[in-house]
Amino acid sequence: MNFAFVGFGNVARAFARILVERRAQLADQYGITWRASAIATARHGCITSDEGIDLIEAARCVERGESLSQIRGSSTKESSLELVDSCAADVLFETIPLNPDDGEPAVTIIRRALERSINVVTANKGPVAFAYSELTALARERKVSFRFEGTVMDGAPVFNLFERCLPATKVLGFSGVLNSTTNLILTGMEEGRTFASCLEEAQRAGIAEANADYDIDGWDAAVKAVALANVLMSADLRPKDVERRGIRGISQAEVAQAVQADKAIRLVSRARITDGGLKLSALPERVSQPSPLASVRGTSNVLMIETDLMGRLAVFEHEPGVAQTAYALLSDLISVHRDSAPCD
Repeated sequence: MNFAFVGFGNVARAFARILVERRAQLADQYGITWRASAIATARHGCITSDEGIDLIEAARCVERGESLSQIRGSSTKESSLELVDSCAADVLFETIPLNPDDGEPAVTIIRRALERSINVVTANKGPVAFAYSELTALARERKVSFRFEGTVMDGAPVFNLFERCLPATKVLGFSGVLNSTTNLILTGMEEGRTFASCLEEAQRAGIAEANADYDIDGWDAAVKAVALANVLMSADLRPKDVERRGIRGISQAEVAQAVQADKAIRLVSRARITDGGLKLSALPERVSQPSPLASVRGTSNVLMIETDLMGRLAVFEHEPGVAQTAYALLSDLISVHRDSAPCD
């Protein structure tokens, strides 16, 4: 299989190292053999290669702040779209930063790849929030896969859980603490640390979005709510439809008062069915300490889902980092290979 990467940041580079480290296992256990044929970045150039790109060399090149064009045997392209239009790829891994306004340019990049019958794996929640119905229909028409497990809760099996394990189940609503950056900040403030120092920790760990305002102002949590609703509840909503307020301006005193009342402030993403239809929100809430929503600390996440046949389910993810999102790309790759394998 030929792989193309659009975006080669922390997650993509972690995934690249997993691919190299697990090359033998992927071949022996799953029948996946591969080579990297294209990489597109915003700051380090775009390259293709018929001979294959050494992913470790490419990762080190990016980490040194150098151009990918120096990699031997590679040809340069002017843009990500030119690369997608011309590369010989079987699977495209898209990991560029979230744009909460319209999901671009990721939506267009994925659309172009699917139109060329290239399987797509993304860790970018924007395309699922803004164009899920269109992109899934296009993938079905072109008989390829569009997979996105890494868009919510990193590598935890959220979408795969419902796709593979809960057939004929209807989701009636959900609530979750889904943004690691704001959760790390709020629980750090419970321990007496400052907002700024906790944010710096999230940025050093590569957890915060490239623009941390998206996390702090609730956009990441809102977009994840839309992605979940669109996929699990067959909605066709957009981030503008979410009642949203982030954690900016929450004071140390407010956090301390909540703790004294045996509560915790958490940024909670919710979906609920009302007389007026499906309502989504991403808001700071004072939740009771016995609640699973209050129990997650640091970068940990939880998603609580209400279903018709299985009652309430909860998925916890303990202190995820970049490696967990990278794993989601790997699990989606294995699913793509499984789904494309010819039947006996």
